[in-house]
Amino acid sequence: MSGAERWRIDGPTRPAPLYRDVAFDDTPPEYPIDEFTLQAGDALHVPRGWWHAAAASTGQPSLHLTCGLATHTGVDLLAWLVDDLRARDFVRADIPRLADQDAQTAWRCEVGKLLTERLNDPAVIDTYLAACDAARGPRAGFSLPHAVRERLPDDPGLPVRLMTTRAVLRCTEQAVTLEAAGQRWTLADQAAPLLEALVSGGPTTLGGLAEAANVTIDQAAELLDQLLRSGIIAVGQA
Repeated sequence: MSGAERWRIDGPTRPAPLYRDVAFDDTPPEYPIDEFTLQAGDALHVPRGWWHAAAASTGQPSLHLTCGLATHTGVDLLAWLVDDLRARDFVRADIPRLADQDAQTAWRCEVGKLLTERLNDPAVIDTYLAACDAARGPRAGFSLPHAVRERLPDDPGLPVRLMTTRAVLRCTEQAVTLEAAGQRWTLADQAAPLLEALVSGGPTTLGGLAEAANVTIDQAAELLDQLLRSGIIAVGQA
């Protein structure tokens, strides 16, 4: 961002390390891969698990900005899959710890069958990613003074924006479902155009959303007021 900084890249010693891991390596490689100087405006990507070091020259101001990139690992998918299997009575039941060997073997086979069925589903990765998107929390937004009033004003020009970046919208012939920030709303299919415009991420207004769904300003405000109270959207210039 400002000044200059010397960097040394040493490379990895453990493939794909995790924040919560079962083993740790605290010894860097003996020789660096590269050494160089970054100037203001330069960008550098350091892969996960690669040893590195940075230093500024003595007496020289230097400022850099570090951003971590969140990835999805096999551990993440399996953890989600186990949580998702809580819907099955069989998985929620006690393990047969006092049963004989045959009963325990049958139990293990049944659990293995459930896991295998889910992992063999060609859509399991897409389903996992959609579940992550639907659970992603919203950005901060205050929407004052509208958030503390009894209801939204009937103002067609009122700006409206979605506060979660990865809402999931599912439409059927009879209904539309919005999943965002770990919450779910199921509405009549007439609301689909309004929600589609909302989750597109572009700037919009109360009047624009009402027009998209061919509903009155009052009807659109009633729906958006529910989403505002849930923290999914922000309105106004906040």
